[in-house]
Amino acid sequence: MIVDCGTCPVAGWACADCAVRVLLEVPVGGLRLDPVERRAVDVFVGAGLLRAEDASELTAEVEPWEGVRVAG
Repeated sequence: MIVDCGTCPVAGWACADCAVRVLLEVPVGGLRLDPVERRAVDVFVGAGLLRAEDASELTAEVEPWEGVRVAG
């Protein structure tokens, strides 16, 4: 079986109920930024390219994996 979010007929509006998200423990709305991403955002804030208020609301987005295959 191939799991491909890019070709899912209900992608976007039914992601919250998707069994794949539950199995992979991916929260709807994004993930926390990792330390490297957080440092990059801090650099943007320090340079005045991003407001601190906007930076505090950033999350990492989950991209569909290409070619994910589930055996069985």
